[in-house]
Amino acid sequence: MIHRLQFASLLAATALAACATPPPVQPADLSPGVAWVADNAGWAEEAQDVYGEATAHVEEVAATRAPGTWAVALDIDETVLNNIEYQIRIERAGETYSEESWQAWTQEKAATLVPGAKPFIERVNALGGHVALVTNRADTTQLWTEENLAAVGLERPEDFRILMTKATPEGVSNKTPRYDIIPAMLAAQGYPGVDVVAYVGDNTGDKPDTSGDWAFFCIDQGGMYGEPCAAVAGPGR
Repeated sequence: MIHRLQFASLLAATALAACATPPPVQPADLSPGVAWVADNAGWAEEAQDVYGEATAHVEEVAATRAPGTWAVALDIDETVLNNIEYQIRIERAGETYSEESWQAWTQEKAATLVPGAKPFIERVNALGGHVALVTNRADTTQLWTEENLAAVGLERPEDFRILMTKATPEGVSNKTPRYDIIPAMLAAQGYPGVDVVAYVGDNTGDKPDTSGDWAFFCIDQGGMYGEPCAAVAGPGR
């Protein structure tokens, strides 16, 4: 038989255990990469660290170049806009990516900002650089994409000057031809003599195929899809 004093101590210990914050548990119905991006502050910290590295690079560039003569090119999905809610939905429904579900998601214009993206873009503009957004979103979603960007505080032309999608269904995913024409597009707008000095993305294809005098910065998207540029996708970068 438990003594009254022992019983009281047991009740107190049970109450304390109930009040304690449980350790984070990865949802069993989500893949590791999706769970990491959705629930772990480590992902946000890594994204901010990468944008910090990119910021340091453009600050060095700006110190040696005249304002208006350089630009950066950013991917959109999982680089500027965070679509983790879409990933959670399809995984919990037992589905995989489809054009139909992605089209419906982009129409919602509910993607959030990747941590660090907005401060980086603001810094580029403050230093005299241009921002180009190059995405493999379909051209049919361009208006929704611009409206989603505006909803999170990124608008044309204050924050970015170019937004290039790809044709549907004929367009190719390789972005190099679109990267190649960024200087010409800026020149046509009235900003001649511009070089792209940095690319930011989350997949290996978020930079040109050929090498050049530019730097590439990789946002880790947890290996959810595509060919992630992170050496170790997910926790442990």
